[in-house]
Amino acid sequence: MDQQLERHVYAERAFWAGCGIVAIGGVGSVIAGAGHPNRLMSVIVPFLVAAAGFAVLALMHQRGRAFSTLAYIVTGLAIAYGLLLALAVPLRLAVEGTCPPAPQRCTSGAELQLSNSEMLALTIAVSFGAFALFVGYFGLVALYRMRQAGPSSASEQPVWPAQEPAGWRRRAAKEATEPEAAEKSEPAEEKPPEG
Repeated sequence: MDQQLERHVYAERAFWAGCGIVAIGGVGSVIAGAGHPNRLMSVIVPFLVAAAGFAVLALMHQRGRAFSTLAYIVTGLAIAYGLLLALAVPLRLAVEGTCPPAPQRCTSGAELQLSNSEMLALTIAVSFGAFALFVGYFGLVALYRMRQAGPSSASEQPVWPAQEPAGWRRRAAKEATEPEAAEKSEPAEEKPPEG
């Protein structure tokens, strides 16, 4: 398989994987908190926007590096917004304070602590969102390492010739035997007479 085509396939697969991962993160965070009050429901909207962004990248990454980079930046911003929405809930509870556990009454009007299902939803959203960002980044790297096909790449000359030059071995053999013949033909130096 051509190396350029392999990288093209790697990029497409990475973008589809990122699409699936971020969609699972958004839907999984909603399902994990189902049946209970879930303050992380708003995470699904930016995560589904990011899934659509990864799908656009997987389908249209042939348009060029600039388009793919812009689409990845928009997708990454959607994921980052979803992560900030998810992490804002525990931060808000830590700053404002929470109500005591169920048998006691809450007089201050504060919110309840995070339930176990909300903690699971938070973990799913953060882990899948961050993982989708990294997978999409590796797809973008594979896309950037791929050489652009076109007239510029066709006119490039390879560094090594496709076949060896004609007669270069005969010349090399001739040059190797010439110094030996020159050494034999040189007269021996005469020593001066002693005396």
